[in-house]
Amino acid sequence: MRTKSCVYGGPMFDGERLLDSGTVIFEDGCVVDVLQGDHHNGISDAWDVYGKLIAPGLVDLHSDALEKCIEMRPGVQFDPQFALECLDRRLAGCGITTYCHAIGFADDTFSIRSSENAERLVRLIKTFSFSGRALVRHMVHVRYEIGSLEAVARIEHLIDKGLVDLVSIMDRTAGQGLFKTHQSCISYNTGAFGITPEEAVIVTENKSSQIPDILGRLAQKVKASGLPFLSHNDDSTEKIDFVRSLGVTGCEFPISIEAVVAAKDCGMKVFMGAPNLFRDLSSNGHLKASETIQKDLCDGLLSDYYPECLLQMPFIANKRYGLKIDEILRLLTSNTGDFLACEHKPGRLAPGSGADVIVIDASAQWASVSQTWVAGMPVLFQRQSGTNHGIVHTGKPGLKRVDSNRAA
Repeated sequence: MRTKSCVYGGPMFDGERLLDSGTVIFEDGCVVDVLQGDHHNGISDAWDVYGKLIAPGLVDLHSDALEKCIEMRPGVQFDPQFALECLDRRLAGCGITTYCHAIGFADDTFSIRSSENAERLVRLIKTFSFSGRALVRHMVHVRYEIGSLEAVARIEHLIDKGLVDLVSIMDRTAGQGLFKTHQSCISYNTGAFGITPEEAVIVTENKSSQIPDILGRLAQKVKASGLPFLSHNDDSTEKIDFVRSLGVTGCEFPISIEAVVAAKDCGMKVFMGAPNLFRDLSSNGHLKASETIQKDLCDGLLSDYYPECLLQMPFIANKRYGLKIDEILRLLTSNTGDFLACEHKPGRLAPGSGADVIVIDASAQWASVSQTWVAGMPVLFQRQSGTNHGIVHTGKPGLKRVDSNRAA
């Protein structure tokens, strides 16, 4: 039986409301109470945050960061286990406590996203997640690349084994979406995968020639499994109508406002990239995330490829566009967490939710995380001096407990 703990002494966002002062109390890995004001008396394991912001751990539905950590440069790969464990510690420092690894499944044998490599990564992530060594909650977001035939059977098998938490479809065929011309698709494949232009031509033509009937089979599998289902880089009303017919309920990184409006009109959720909002610029020159947020058309923000961006979003949007901090925090916590429909209710501080709590210091130019708790266990603690970070667990040296009787 774990002892009852609490975090108090600062403003608190619970997933819906921003309170001037709040206390979150948790026990046995779950939140047992969320109170307005300071209520730490009688709790021996109480943590004073000294005016910093208490919030639910951030929820990231889509990040390619593991692929980036394995292959820092095209063709230069590192051990996947090493990359995963390093990324785990990085995420704790970013305040991301529920993290969906976006693993691409394609039939390109030269790529880290080949079906065989992708399946290995999924199994590695799940093994690590249940190993007892992971600091944060790791989940699997399978990205199916339309036109990949071998990938479907592997994805179906992984779904049957309960190793998939989220599925998306990405259409990288030439002539639509991100690649309006064949040449833009060839140029992307050449640069992204370090292959020759001749190889890129073959890849582009193969994908374009595949009949997408098999997509309906995959969609039926996803629907039967009850998994959340997303589409990637939608660009038109027609594309939204098509993916909606497959059972897709979320649109991630849409590239036109037309697609965003169409998605919202039919009840789909819209998720934009945090790096896009950070830079106020799409990396491909398409739709700006700020446009959807200012028009109240965005339901959540995803790190895409840069986990550190998420934490900065509430404060950047507040300073740049005058948006309320709690409105943007909702896009990083409860809105994304609710889409996952997990038992531990990620992104919320409420009785019965998993005790995933972060403490945010927004006093400097860039916000930082002072504490990260996952399932009621401290996994990151920044000393009050602000000069050092330490990855710690309960009972380890260096984890200083605050006197619960100290005056607030």
